[in-house]
Amino acid sequence: MDLLQLIQQMKQLHDQEAVNYAYSYGVELSITEVQQLRPLLDEISIAWLFTGIPQNFIEKVASVIGYEKTMLYLEQHKLQ
Repeated sequence: MDLLQLIQQMKQLHDQEAVNYAYSYGVELSITEVQQLRPLLDEISIAWLFTGIPQNFIEKVASVIGYEKTMLYLEQHKLQ
């Protein structure tokens, strides 16, 4: 998955388009989840490719989409 492309597209697409785009990468999100996740996208750092995703950011995502779903996607996309 081109993670940077996914992040950029999620920031620019309309809600339903973002849902469909994420789904094309195997990530199932509702419109509400997309709306709640958008502000978090600005917190993402390219440095995380080397340092890993901070636990507090993972917790923020989990508070929106749930812990199990968060861990599933992190594992599926080899981000954790």
